[in-house]
Amino acid sequence: MRIAAVGDIHGHEHLEAFRADLERLGDVDLMLLAGDTTDRNDIEAFGEALEEIRRHVDAPLWAVFGNNEYEHDRPAYVARYAARYAVRFLQDESAGFEARGRHVRIIGSLGSLDRPTYWQRKNLPHLEADYRRRIETLDHLAAGDDARILLTHYPPTYATMGKEKEAWRPELGCKALEPVVLRRRPTLVIHGHIHKGIPFAELRAPRQTLDAFAEPGPLVPVHNVAYPVRKAISVFDF
Repeated sequence: MRIAAVGDIHGHEHLEAFRADLERLGDVDLMLLAGDTTDRNDIEAFGEALEEIRRHVDAPLWAVFGNNEYEHDRPAYVARYAARYAVRFLQDESAGFEARGRHVRIIGSLGSLDRPTYWQRKNLPHLEADYRRRIETLDHLAAGDDARILLTHYPPTYATMGKEKEAWRPELGCKALEPVVLRRRPTLVIHGHIHKGIPFAELRAPRQTLDAFAEPGPLVPVHNVAYPVRKAISVFDF
């Protein structure tokens, strides 16, 4: 199964480069959008990005929202584009996908922050409780031993933060989700949002005993597919 993923196209900002990437992408079985497909809630630019995708990609297209698709307008994005471009928007939900004899379950969400941004605290005070509840929701959705991809916009870890300042990290991602990721062990984690981050990291549960140091624990791969980091569409053979 060949899965393409990209985040943080940011509308017109990266649209030309993204168009060139689509032209050489080739066949994929599923394409995932990791949020911030547009910039500053530009609904028209969101549609332009989807139109470019549909010129080159016939595969199912599934997406999560980012912080640049503003909360109050998300129903409008769904109403305007879900049917028109055959986009499945995942909003704190899980869905199964099958191709080439393989099955994978996608858990899709905006994700959480450890601390809402200053603007969010001032203008959307309810988000603090929403972020806490979402940790429990994702813990429930990610349960199982099947093949699973956790797809979020905000990273569920600080491991891919790279050069982002330590003091800002609580407003960029959610370290509180790391125990969930390590306990549920999705096959793959895909996120966006972090523009100064690194493209890849691995999470491993902390060793609790001396014997555990002799046996390296299983790793959870985490991929930051933000376009400013990858400068390309990421492709995973699943």
